[in-house]
Order: sequence, then structure tokens, then C-alpha cells
Amino acid sequence: MYSLLCEAQAFPVPIFRWYKFVDGTMRKQAVTLDDRVKQVSGTLIIKEARVEDSGKYLCVVNNSVGGESVETVLTVTAPLAANIEPTTQTVDFGRPAVFTCNFEGNPIKMISWLKDGKSLSHEDSVLRIESVKKEDKGMYQCFIRNDQENAQASAELKLGGRFEPPQIRQAFKEETLQPGPSVFLKCIALGNPTPEITWELDGKKLSNSDRLQVGQYVTVNGDVVSHLNISSIHTNDGGLYKCIASSKVGSVEHAAKLNVFGLPFIRPMEKKAIVAGETLIVTCPVAGYPIETIVWERDGRVLPINRKQKVFPNGTLIIENVERLSDQATYTCVARNAQGYSARGTLEVQVMVRPALLPFSFGDRPMNP
Repeated sequence: MYSLLCEAQAFPVPIFRWYKFVDGTMRKQAVTLDDRVKQVSGTLIIKEARVEDSGKYLCVVNNSVGGESVETVLTVTAPLAANIEPTTQTVDFGRPAVFTCNFEGNPIKMISWLKDGKSLSHEDSVLRIESVKKEDKGMYQCFIRNDQENAQASAELKLGGRFEPPQIRQAFKEETLQPGPSVFLKCIALGNPTPEITWELDGKKLSNSDRLQVGQYVTVNGDVVSHLNISSIHTNDGGLYKCIASSKVGSVEHAAKLNVFGLPFIRPMEKKAIVAGETLIVTCPVAGYPIETIVWERDGRVLPINRKQKVFPNGTLIIENVERLSDQATYTCVARNAQGYSARGTLEVQVMVRPALLPFSFGDRPMNP
């Protein structure tokens, strides 16, 4: 039983009336009195209190001279409990999925969601995924909390349609060869839906040219066979080749080097734009074999020249937390062989900065009232 006490000293004897605000708004309605809710003078007595009795109440006191009012808040506590509907659902790729967290108890101060144990930025009781992707598959948890306790429920989202992420069944290996002969590289992949295979050389996508042909076909078993044919290979064709099998449910890749004997050569590098605060990672596209050293320079100085910079023997340059003033520049990659022959290539790095609002300034003149 809960009692809300409202007292007043007045003459003539005042009349007490109780109101309850509706759903946290400023709209109020008179408290309905019955066998469970009674009023004795200024005291409102609630027997067998329920969670729905919680809320803000207003006591109004009037007599022939005037009136006063006072507000009070009643919180009826109840153990917390939660469940998610549905507990399991299987959804096809690209279709929507909805989980609803149903809960009981009072008070409830916070609702939160987790996926596979990691927090989601969502505080509503309904979790909606507009278009299901591969990474949405997993276990979801809804947590409700107050200052004294918490409760949670879990549900599982499965991918329908028997989707299978791409897998590479067969791929090419690293080779070292003399210039002249033709080279055939092959990748075989499978998956559902049928993946598409693309090819890259040192991170740049390859397409058909005079000496280079890319093609693929699907076998009766559903395997995708893709080939890269290079006729009369040149020293400049050497580098890190990669085949990438991708579909709407994922991707997988395989990479291996093709070493072609000859003098050092560096392929042209496109201008690199990066946002301030991010990490720059670039690998020098070197051909020629054998290569003894690969270094990076800036303004004639060999890197690294500070703790943010890292240079690796394979020609990879990493600059952490890039800044416009200190890191925007032209960088030079230098590859040398044991005989002293070298090749140089330049990379222009542009650092972009996100907008930042400055405080308002009205100048030196005073503003007119």
C-alpha cells in the first residue's frame, strides 16, 4: 500500500483534489477513486499498487479564500524481466529483420543492445535492420537496467537462402622467371551466390590490354575459373599479383609475387588523398629482380625521420595520424639492385581536413541593443 500525504492549515476547512499527469505531459486528469484507490482528507491511499500507478501526481487545495497545489512523484517498483521476439529468425540477404525487446518491471532507466557481445548504438526497444548483410548474422541481446538491477534476453539472426561466402579452391604460386615467355595465372573459386573474380597488380585493378587478357567461366559444378594471361612477359610486369573473389555475402583474396629478372622499375603512383588523423599505408610498386633495397625519401632525407613513420623492407611506408602541415608532401620511393642500378618513383600525398566551426566574432564594434 502506498500513501501520498497532502496537508494544509486553512480556515475555512479546505477541499483536497488529486490529479495525475498523463504520460509525462503537462496534461492532467482527476484520480479515479474506487475500492483500491481511496482518499481520506488530503491523503491518497493506493492499495495493491501497480506499475501503471507510477507517475507525477498533483494535490490541489481550495477553500473560499484561495487555493494552492503541490506535486509529488510516485514510483512503484517491480522486478525487471525481458524477452525478445522472435527468439530466432532466418532472413534472406537484403531483406529487413526486426527484433522487439518486450520488458516488464519498474523503473526502467536504460535500454541497450549488444551483438555478439559488442555494444550497438541503439537505445530503442525495437531493433530494425533495413537490409541484412553477412555481418548481421549472429546473437543479439537486449538489456534493461535501473539503479538496482538489470535483465536481459537474447535472440539469433540467421542468413537464409543457404548463402556461402566465396572460397578460393586453387590459386597461383610465386614465380621467378626470365623475360620473354608467356605467363598464365589461374584462380578457382566457389560460393553461393556465384562469386566474380577480379585481378590486381600492386593494388591496381587489371583489365584487358594488348599483352594482357583477363577472363573467367563457370564450370558445371559451379566453380568459377578465372585466368590472367600475359604474353611475352617484360621485367616491368613483375610485382604482387592478387585475385579477389567477391559476392554480396563476402570476399576472399589470394596474392603472390611474380619476379621477372631485370633492372629496377617503379610503376607510376597516383596522387593519394587522405583525411587528417588517419593512417597512410602505401607500398612502392616495384618491378625488376633481384632488388636489394627499397627506401622512401622526402626532401632528400631517407625515412623514417620521426616516430610516426615506419618503412618496411618490402617497400611499405606507414605514417600514423597524418597532419596537413607536417605530412602533406611529395614522397619518393627508390629501388636499387646489387649492381647499383636504381629506379625512382614519386607519390604526392594530399591531406584533407574536416570542417571545424570557429567561435562567432563580431569585430571590435559594440553591437546595438
